[in-house]
Amino acid sequence: MSCLKIMYKHWEILETLPIGWSVDKTAGVPLSGCEYITNGKSVVKGQKRALLRIKKKYPVVKQKTDHIKPISLKKENKHEYVIDGKYVRTVNKLARKQFEEKLLKDIRFDLMVCEIEGWDKLEYIKELKTLIDGLGTRSNVET
Repeated sequence: MSCLKIMYKHWEILETLPIGWSVDKTAGVPLSGCEYITNGKSVVKGQKRALLRIKKKYPVVKQKTDHIKPISLKKENKHEYVIDGKYVRTVNKLARKQFEEKLLKDIRFDLMVCEIEGWDKLEYIKELKTLIDGLGTRSNVET
């Protein structure tokens, strides 16, 4: 049975911290879910580096429930609300702006990945532009 080394770029990814090694908090995080580790030697004296896979444990938060009152399912107020066109338009504008913000964050993240991996940054933007430009064509617009 052979042992396969899992690598990211030129760093080996380890599941456990070897004896004598420690986490290097001075370095950034090159890969999500991993941290740099080092054998503790200086760069001049033969330092070795690797990546350690981190398995995060999320703390369980217990909430006090003695102050929570049960919710009554009976309708106590029978008011009817009229929603005008201004309100609907404002809510729609807000939803669009929130979507634009999320889309922009996703695009920026993709550009960062492209930069890290050395890929063409404009390729994805051109694809999105073509997709959006295609929405205005006669075949996509219902009359």
